Amino acid sequence: MPSKEQLDLALSRYPAALALRAAASKSSTDLVALYQWYRGALRTAVHERIENDEKSEQRITLDELKRVMDWKLARGKFRPRLQALIASNPPSTLASALSRCTSASSPRARLEALCTLKAVGPATASALLALFEPAQEPFMSDEAMEFVNARSAGAGGGAGGKKEYTFKAWEAFRADMLQRKQDERWESVEELEMALWSWAVLCKYGGSEEKEGLQGDVEQGAQKDAPTRSKKRSSETVAALEDTPSLPLATKKRKSR
Repeated sequence: MPSKEQLDLALSRYPAALALRAAASKSSTDLVALYQWYRGALRTAVHERIENDEKSEQRITLDELKRVMDWKLARGKFRPRLQALIASNPPSTLASALSRCTSASSPRARLEALCTLKAVGPATASALLALFEPAQEPFMSDEAMEFVNARSAGAGGGAGGKKEYTFKAWEAFRADMLQRKQDERWESVEELEMALWSWAVLCKYGGSEEKEGLQGDVEQGAQKDAPTRSKKRSSETVAALEDTPSLPLATKKRKSR
């Protein structure tokens, strides 16, 4: 289980992790462009819609939803059937799901509303909630789930490394991510998830020097650098990618919905 110092270092190397993952398989070749869109143009468009009308049901279009699925699959395990299924959702069904999500009284109810869409399970629904509320709603990625399971198993419980993408598993995952965000003073759960993803990708696909830096030399490097890092490190990390906008909306405080 990575430490805060290891995750700080991994987050600073997020652009390198993104490039490594994009080069790892043919299904991930568009990952950098999709990443720039998901946390750039789409993020801006969605939050402009919310700011113009907090009760708006048109937070995301069907074309945008299909591309969110492309981003998710390029980032993790590729399942082409999901792309066809998600494209089969009628616009009216999407509007209905978004309406129920917007008016829901609890985070789980919001997730369940989105899961009424074809090909949208808790993980994909969490990607949408993370888009709407990046400070408080974590994306249920495989890498972040592995951390939660390892942490739970270390405490004497949990699934012992088995990842389950259920509503109950999402609630436990969300609670754990929010707790670590508070304990370690992360700017947002989005920032924490990005660090976990980067750490896992660098360990899996990086060279020996990259792995050694994350797993061995981090005590000397990251701890020394940590006090000088500003709270804008997530935005600065994202901005390190060419033509990628910073993420001021990721840490912006908004009314809870």
